[in-house]
Amino acid sequence: MPLHLPDPPAGVPDRVRAKLQAFADGAKFSTKALRGARKDRLDVSTPHQVFTMGIDDITSGAGLDGARPAGWRYLVEEGGQLIASAETTQAPDGTHEVSRFTEGPFVAETDRAVKAVRRLPQLEAAGFELRLLRIPALYVMALWLHAPTTDLLVPLAPSPIGKEGRPLPAAEFLADLPELIRQATPPA
Repeated sequence: MPLHLPDPPAGVPDRVRAKLQAFADGAKFSTKALRGARKDRLDVSTPHQVFTMGIDDITSGAGLDGARPAGWRYLVEEGGQLIASAETTQAPDGTHEVSRFTEGPFVAETDRAVKAVRRLPQLEAAGFELRLLRIPALYVMALWLHAPTTDLLVPLAPSPIGKEGRPLPAAEFLADLPELIRQATPPA
């Protein structure tokens, strides 16, 4: 089975494209690649839902069940070349609004990791849905390959976990997090 790209809520991709075009029209981009991009060649691809976890979710032992949906993320391309990402957040009324455009290491790493996981033999056995897990307090981002019976996480570089680009069973990924919390917490 191929890697499954989930369907975002209706209208969200069009809203992201419209905001991308509006920013390009108004020369509002502050990042180099987007600022220099040709507006007529910009598009979005690879939709995936973003989930977040906090320190309390980890220390409570909630596992991935503690991850909360935070929005949607798309890769932004100029003429088929990856240059950035676009993210949405859900407003209180349920609509999704574009919250940011970003460039940087996690964008390129997402693209590399997606290409690598598409070749995984595990995809043949289970249909994994592409997600992104973000743990802001630890500066951790990982592709989350979710299936009804199993979850794999692929840490994105730069990651304090290490093991970048390697698919890890959820239990192994989560087992590394308490030590990162201890390292990040100043002594009392």
